[in-house]
Amino acid sequence: MSKMANGFRHERGFSIVELMIAMLLGLFVSSVVISIFVSTNRSFAQDQELARMQENARYAMRVLASDLSMVGFWGRVLDPGKINSTLRDCDADGSGTECQGEYAGTSLTLDTDCGPGSVTPAPPAWAYDVTTPLEILVEASAADAGNSFDCIDQDEFHANTDVLVIKRVQGQGLASTRADSGDNGKIFLRATGAAGMLVDYDHAETATTGANILDWSYVARIYYVQDHFTTDGDGIPSLFRKNLGGSAGAAAMQTEGGGVAPGIEYFHVMFGVDTDDPSDGAANVYTSSPSASEFDNAVTARIYVLARSLQQDHSYTNNKVYQLGDVTKDYSGSPDKFYRRVFSTTVKLRNQANRALLNP
Repeated sequence: MSKMANGFRHERGFSIVELMIAMLLGLFVSSVVISIFVSTNRSFAQDQELARMQENARYAMRVLASDLSMVGFWGRVLDPGKINSTLRDCDADGSGTECQGEYAGTSLTLDTDCGPGSVTPAPPAWAYDVTTPLEILVEASAADAGNSFDCIDQDEFHANTDVLVIKRVQGQGLASTRADSGDNGKIFLRATGAAGMLVDYDHAETATTGANILDWSYVARIYYVQDHFTTDGDGIPSLFRKNLGGSAGAAAMQTEGGGVAPGIEYFHVMFGVDTDDPSDGAANVYTSSPSASEFDNAVTARIYVLARSLQQDHSYTNNKVYQLGDVTKDYSGSPDKFYRRVFSTTVKLRNQANRALLNP
């Protein structure tokens, strides 16, 4: 009994001090683990936002570059002055002969649903004026954008951003002898090597047996920034595009299923102009508002995109200044919690370069 009692007397538990030390160590380890978890989680969320922002910016630049690289391309027609831009109605008499001549057909007035508002020429000439394949409004107010292109809603336009208008043809020239109902209501440039005209296609009436004639799909597009992406009030500035489309007698500038890319707060384009005589194909100066003669000698387009994260990071403050060519975006006076990055790329204006080679 005495040995057992003596043994029990030597078995001790943790003292209060030891328990407190153990608890403190446990709290310290837990706080470190929690801190690492929070930091990792924040880093993951930040990386995800930055990756999404970069992806949206690159897609926006790719879309803009694709259109800009071919602005003013008219298929086989080298001189846009040889294009009759008065839209032709090829089924006016039902005989199928209205558009078989180079300049045959009856003039057709279509509602382009996009202005130009208070700016001349009056609609619908705006969408079909091939002599001005490029139009730019730099840092436009909502009123300027809406007055210039009335299919842009002033209440939704992201103020002090650019508006870019591009007109050209796209794809490959199609045989004018085709009879494809899928093309009905689309606008085509019917072109020979020397001249052309815009036609509203109807498969039953428009086909022609004329030699050396191809139809090129006509494109008139407006790029601008809207203050939401999918729904009003979502607060996500986005690159939007309106494209000439619709059916015969009701062509309109239509938004293509929502925004092109979310989180695009601003885009800007500067054109590299070759001022050398004779031309060497290299840009000497860059301008964001080229004159007609400068555009004729433009060989490159430099595209800037200011992308913004879709979500705020409340532990981050953005008070930076961003330079997009000759435009400055300054957030130092009104900081917020969004990440931003400037992305840029330069594309060759292939049509302009080719024109210079063909017409030295």
